[in-house]
Amino acid sequence: MIKKILFAFFLWLFYINSSFAQDSYHYTYFDMTQVALNPALSGSFEGTARVGGLFREQDFGMESGQFRSPILFADAPLIRGFRKQDWVGFGIAFQYDEQAFSFYGPSEYHNTMVTTTSIGGLSYHLALDKKRKNVLSFGFQSGNASVSFKDIYLVTPESIQDYIDNPSTEIGKSYPNELPFNKNKKSINLGYTIGTVFTSNISQTDNFQAGVSVSNVSFKKYNSYSVINFGGASVYKRPLRFSAFGMYKTELANGLILKPRVFFQYMQPSWEASIQGLAGLKLKKPVDMILYGGLGYNPVNGMQFLLGADVKDLRIVYSFDLNLSDKTVVSGPAGAFELGVSYIIKVYKKPKPDPVLFCPQI
Repeated sequence: MIKKILFAFFLWLFYINSSFAQDSYHYTYFDMTQVALNPALSGSFEGTARVGGLFREQDFGMESGQFRSPILFADAPLIRGFRKQDWVGFGIAFQYDEQAFSFYGPSEYHNTMVTTTSIGGLSYHLALDKKRKNVLSFGFQSGNASVSFKDIYLVTPESIQDYIDNPSTEIGKSYPNELPFNKNKKSINLGYTIGTVFTSNISQTDNFQAGVSVSNVSFKKYNSYSVINFGGASVYKRPLRFSAFGMYKTELANGLILKPRVFFQYMQPSWEASIQGLAGLKLKKPVDMILYGGLGYNPVNGMQFLLGADVKDLRIVYSFDLNLSDKTVVSGPAGAFELGVSYIIKVYKKPKPDPVLFCPQI
């Protein structure tokens, strides 16, 4: 009976990793992944195009290895909307998510699941006044994920059963490079994401932005063993992922900038939330720039330390997460770090004045 329970538990762990690897949105600097955060944010800036990326690495102390999640994105306002004060935006993003995991056995048989995700979508920005001080944006996007494994030795149901029957067996060694699905890769459709964002430029010094989105919207059911096929024939519908954020920015008379913000995400059965406070200071020398620093807190993980700098249209950020939860037992106090950069490209058309003819005085 105990052997059957252990075997079912191992299969459940495999299922959790394979089913939800493609829904790996977990960034401390959430506003540096505009397209992935909410499709309604695509093209929500002044400029020709915006490009950026964010690299995250976490759980350094895990015996099985670190988690890495770099993401790249690009977006732009495309064309004017139905009214001259409205516009349509477009955005794409590419994410590489590397999740290390292992079962019970020698460390050299740990495994790594790799999920590469691509998403793209459109947004419509509806200006609520002629000066675009208040804008209500709507976004829609779809995506696809490709899941595969890397590293030399991979745990299979057969090797797990061998280990349960004979604990002296080195789990995974009996079945190296053996995967119970075709060509070591599986492509998964992520369904659709819909979102809305409200932006209000209250004054020249105050700005507010908030948005919500729902991901994995689809009426299609998928094989429950979409990544690793254990022979089951059951199907499931991927749980919806709900995300929400809010940010407020105010500039004081002495040049001090305050930016409180919050983020929340829920996907059955897990959730996460962050509350952060950033303070910025305008500098004139050596160049015009704004330096940011702040703290955040995530109830699931712990403290967040944030740094950043805005140099005209260039933004550079860095964050470090300090584990304060029970995760310290297995991963240590160093939770994660992120390093990101974004840049707004501005290309303006040169004005073409009408020719003027000067008549000589006679």
